[in-house]
Amino acid sequence: MIVVSVHPDVESQDVAARYAAMLQDWKNTQRQPPRFGATGQWEDNPRLMSSLVFKTHIKMPSDSLWPAHLPVAARKSDNYLVYCVHWCDDTRFQVLSIMSPDAHAIARTSFMAEIERRAEQFQNT
Repeated sequence: MIVVSVHPDVESQDVAARYAAMLQDWKNTQRQPPRFGATGQWEDNPRLMSSLVFKTHIKMPSDSLWPAHLPVAARKSDNYLVYCVHWCDDTRFQVLSIMSPDAHAIARTSFMAEIERRAEQFQNT
């Protein structure tokens, strides 16, 4: 069974806890929540790739949902749920950040070093 925790340094702990619960349910049931869109990695960042860091486009609680007919791969937003999978226990996930608003711009800043730090902290537990 997948268990999702929230890194203690995540900016909005209450929102992160809600999204962690949705992520955990998704990974355990294979039913993706309607607030979750396309998932990927930062392929241009080998450290994030090797730390098994993923980003899922999300709709924030105040946002309207994507149309039900829209394919998951087409569900894009400027908000990311950033999480990682533990390298030696693929049943352990951790939310590293709720990047919102302006996730695409944030992803081009030094904040990504903080994501790397949080991921490495989790990987070393």
